[in-house]
Amino acid sequence: MVECVKRGIAEMAESISQKASLVAQVIEDFSYEPLDYQRFSAELADVEKTPHYKKGGYFAFTDLLPGDYLLLIFGERFQTRRLPVTIPFAPVVFNQAGDNELMVVVKTVNGNKRITFDATTIRRPIRAGADVVAAGLTTKLTTKLDAGKVASARFDSVADLAPGAIVRIIRDRSIRLRFDPYYLAPPELTRIVGRVSLMNEPQIRLENALIRITEVNGVAKAVENVAGAAIASVTLGGSKVVLGTDSDMQTTANTRGDYNLYFSRDDFTNITLEASLSGFTMVTRSIAITARARNRADFELEKI
Repeated sequence: MVECVKRGIAEMAESISQKASLVAQVIEDFSYEPLDYQRFSAELADVEKTPHYKKGGYFAFTDLLPGDYLLLIFGERFQTRRLPVTIPFAPVVFNQAGDNELMVVVKTVNGNKRITFDATTIRRPIRAGADVVAAGLTTKLTTKLDAGKVASARFDSVADLAPGAIVRIIRDRSIRLRFDPYYLAPPELTRIVGRVSLMNEPQIRLENALIRITEVNGVAKAVENVAGAAIASVTLGGSKVVLGTDSDMQTTANTRGDYNLYFSRDDFTNITLEASLSGFTMVTRSIAITARARNRADFELEKI
């Protein structure tokens, strides 16, 4: 019995002493280009560890004990991302679903395993062999998609795909950093910026207020789970349009109460926004949108 207890303690100690690594790639929003390691930093909250940085936007934390962590990624010109991550005993290559993908709505499915979709411009090519997922489908991209305007793609399988389905073509497994409201975004983007403050006391800014896009051109946003990613869409003029991940359609106010939302489509003429914060009444407002310009919507929240 004593020998069994000793063996059990030894096995437990060996298990506890096992370490793991966390590896991830950081890319810039809109261009999807990897960030130079001098343009961002990564931290694990309450953990005194410095990651190793490599070319191509990669970083790695090594010798981590299994457990739950909060990963923070930040840099000048970018909003901080706070991402919960669980470290098992095996090394973890961490990514956020939807961050480095082409998401399209199927228009037609052809007999040669090719789908068509509304023409869209991609800034970076997507290699042949890239993962493709949809509801009930996991396959591969058969032919490379070159940078530029694309309107079709060929897959190894199109089983159960039908018009109207959302397809995710995964370029790479990455973490995308969004632009900070205090810096100029690429001119192709339409921006919505504003400030959230306490009602009748504009000098009191409300940090961490959540601002969400709820309607586009008077049509309610829909969110569906597509193979593990929450994808937002809206139906305009009878056609379903992918807006991005649901997290792309929302943001939180920073320490100064400022927020920043943006998108690349030019056919949005009206946006409905919802601002909320625990302990305050929720406020909704609609604003007219000027494409490829800076649009402003401020909010004043009242304490409950």
